[in-house]
Amino acid sequence: MDIIIRAVFNNQNWMGKCTNADKDPRLYKCQEKVVDIRFPDSGAFKTDRNGNCACLWCYESTLCTEYRWVSDKSFEKANGKVFFVFPDTDNTLVLWGTSEVDHIESGRNAYWLYFKEFKPMPEENWIRGIRAKDIFGVNWGQGTYRYLDEEQTKILEKLIRKKSRRTPQKQEDSAPEPVNNTHKLKNTPVQ
Repeated sequence: MDIIIRAVFNNQNWMGKCTNADKDPRLYKCQEKVVDIRFPDSGAFKTDRNGNCACLWCYESTLCTEYRWVSDKSFEKANGKVFFVFPDTDNTLVLWGTSEVDHIESGRNAYWLYFKEFKPMPEENWIRGIRAKDIFGVNWGQGTYRYLDEEQTKILEKLIRKKSRRTPQKQEDSAPEPVNNTHKLKNTPVQ
């Protein structure tokens, strides 16, 4: 089955630890300690003296370099397309990337779902304002992934096609290097 993964926003394109983590409002899940980001010592949200993330481990920081996701469940149904979303500050979802399942590994108390190599879509191609209820028929409670049936996959693919027709294509086929663009947030409307 296809799968959708709900990650936390990462302002380095899911390729490194977040910069200005104490000021970026899109990192509210970390700042409000909604996710287990396993900070050294206290387990609380922590930044270095420059405001950058100071966690020991963060799955989001290596998602687009190690191409894997972890769970205590086996991913036994995952074998197709992978869609990546993060919750936006208005609690809707933002679709920011796609890949395919490569393989699954099991370890002591954990399972790793590996993806084929991919890069995040350029930010102007992200699909904002998605409601979980529109995909699943119910709100998305806990958990970081959901399996998708054929109809749910078609909904996401249709959103991607619709967005790609509206967004002018660039010559490059890769995402831009990570940048700190938190200054743009105040007047940026949610689409």
